[in-house]
Formats: sequence, structure tokens, C-alpha cells
Amino acid sequence: MTPKDLPMIDFDELDLEIELDSLLINKRISVRYRRNDIQAMLKTRSFLFPRLFRVALLDISSKGAAIISHKKLRSNSRVSFFLQFKDGRRFTISGKVANTQAAPRYGLKFDTYQTELAEHLLHTQTDLLFG
Repeated sequence: MTPKDLPMIDFDELDLEIELDSLLINKRISVRYRRNDIQAMLKTRSFLFPRLFRVALLDISSKGAAIISHKKLRSNSRVSFFLQFKDGRRFTISGKVANTQAAPRYGLKFDTYQTELAEHLLHTQTDLLFG
């Protein structure tokens, strides 16, 4: 068989440029941990009325967190996120509210990648929850 015997193909699927964002429905790439043993507090940043209140932690990663808050949060508002583990370890993380579309469920995006938090989440994980 020679190349002349093969049919001409105008469309080659293997020669396409693939954009990964279009293939990923869930764009959160880092490992998410579902934890119910971490206490979480959120402080909104405001000159006149800063508020500190408890939130429920749904899942967390080194880049952000999903929370439930009965206080209304605005998209792109700056927050401080406080975590306390059962072993007494505490983390204070600066970030912003990245997702408000499913309120009272909100998405937080951390300002920087939290390597120490990621290590501590991995080492203190006791229950494996998949979802």
C-alpha cells in the first residue's frame, strides 16, 4: 500500500489544538479535602463595619475553599479566613470571595498558594470522603 492508495483526509482529529479549559467542567485543579473537624471563621474587610463570624467549611484546598455563610457576601470582596484544627494549629489566610452564585454557598480564592496548609491537611486527614 502506498500513500496514493490512502484516501485524502481534510480533517485530522489528532492535529487539533486542544484548550484544556474547555474540557474541564470543574476548573479547580488542586486536591480538595472535605473536612468536618476544622473550625472556620471569616472576617470581611470594611473600614466602617468589619464583621467576624463563623462559617461552615464544605471543602478546602491549598488554593481556596467552599463555605456556607448565612451572612451575605459580595463577589470580589476581600476577606480574612481563619482555620483552627483539633490539634490546635491555626491558619490565617487572606483572600477574596470568588463565587457567590450558589449563596449561601460561597467560594473563596486565597491570595497565595498555601503550602503549609496543604501539608497539614494531608497529614491530619483521618476520614476519606469522596464526592
